[in-house]
Amino acid sequence: MKYIIGLILLLCSMNGFSQSKKETVYLFFDSANNEKCKVEVEFSSDNDGKLDGYSLIKKYRKEVYKKNITFYICKESFILDIKDKIDTCSTKYLNKIHFDTIETIEKKRVASKHINVFKNSVFQKIYIVEKLKDKIIKYPVIWTTDLVEH
Repeated sequence: MKYIIGLILLLCSMNGFSQSKKETVYLFFDSANNEKCKVEVEFSSDNDGKLDGYSLIKKYRKEVYKKNITFYICKESFILDIKDKIDTCSTKYLNKIHFDTIETIEKKRVASKHINVFKNSVFQKIYIVEKLKDKIIKYPVIWTTDLVEH
């Protein structure tokens, strides 16, 4: 009997922790934009971690390899989540979407109550939205990064 009560209490407490509300975020991916980002470059001749300077890279980059798509926005990378479907919509839908920026989602991640989290786990879902001539494509993505402690 004690075992059953202990199990019920454990399950209830786990359910309480998992109830934190996560939001869905949308990032606009402007592949036609030629804006540059300044990113730090590590010095590679010795492994002491010193920075040799910075490099300017194109802000929006997209790499396609077979069925894998990786989106880069400055130094952040997002990979297509193959578990979900890609959605194609009319450009009229753009007015209904609230877009975040890399800076705003990073602030939301830092402000989250989690001590150790993957960047992607803070949000319910992340979508990259790309506008093509007469339509938009919503890609479900995973914010690819290592475990972060803050």
